Amino acid sequence: MKLQGMYDDEPVKEGPSINIGSKSEVTNPDKSIYKEIDYGFSVNDSIIYVHGDIVLGLLFDFVSKVRTILDNRDESQKDAPITVLINSDGGDVYEALGIIDYIKSLPVKVNMVARGRAMSAAALMLACTTGTRAASKMTSIMVHEISTANQGKASDIRANADHLFELEELTFQLLAQYSKQDIEFWRKQARKDFYMTADKAKEYGLIDAVI
Repeated sequence: MKLQGMYDDEPVKEGPSINIGSKSEVTNPDKSIYKEIDYGFSVNDSIIYVHGDIVLGLLFDFVSKVRTILDNRDESQKDAPITVLINSDGGDVYEALGIIDYIKSLPVKVNMVARGRAMSAAALMLACTTGTRAASKMTSIMVHEISTANQGKASDIRANADHLFELEELTFQLLAQYSKQDIEFWRKQARKDFYMTADKAKEYGLIDAVI
């Protein structure tokens, strides 16, 4: 199941990249995302990059990288947040929801920072986190309805459509929960591709800061 714009008959694209950086001079993890950061790892700051399409396999890669960060921390680092840098057009909503669920289960907060673009499922990940949500000034953010290219028997298509509407309602509930807008606002805006600047996303309560 994919968010609108990601179709099954599109050419196969290169999968997402998730990497742990190697260098940073950040000393205050709670304020680091408000700066131009030297992306990477330091004693007080852990960063994961998410760029490319959100596809099957991203969830477990994400879990693996988070476990690597947490398992290699000493006592002084154990409560420091993790920062995720996003530059993605979106993709598989199941993977995005799985990551959101996993983040909620973690003993530390997870900050999300968008640079470039956070669209579709990536916008959902950006908004629905436990730490601070931020985007660089020129970032484009977009939400829209879920779509699918499922085919088959009429009964299967009906069942898939019912599930699609339930899944879509869940995404609207999450957007309402994590923003300053009610669910009707997101239902209305998502009927088409709804693009926002970083400033507009902050105004709507989808992010906390423009950096």
